[in-house]
Amino acid sequence: MITDLNYLKTMSGGDAKFIREMIGLFRDQVNEYSVVMPDLLRKKDYENLSKTAHKAKSSVAVMGMNEMADLLKELEILARKKKETERYEAMVSEFLEQSQLAPEELENTPL
Repeated sequence: MITDLNYLKTMSGGDAKFIREMIGLFRDQVNEYSVVMPDLLRKKDYENLSKTAHKAKSSVAVMGMNEMADLLKELEILARKKKETERYEAMVSEFLEQSQLAPEELENTPL
């Protein structure tokens, strides 16, 4: 499992409808980030890549994807400072891979 809904369940008091809505929002957000981040990487727009990684970090953290949140935090910091740019592609690729798997996993998770 790459996701963990414990935080969301606690925050919502176990409200399944709310959790499903949050999963839907998450799916929409990661779909958007999955288009935007590779484009920013290709353009070497590291400032906006940093900002997008920051936003994506919050989204994945809510879904209990803590390792991905840590990776996005690192990308956010590195891109803001324009350091270790050779690592960004692998980091974005890892995000893309995980963000494609997570929504399906979440949809099949019993509440």
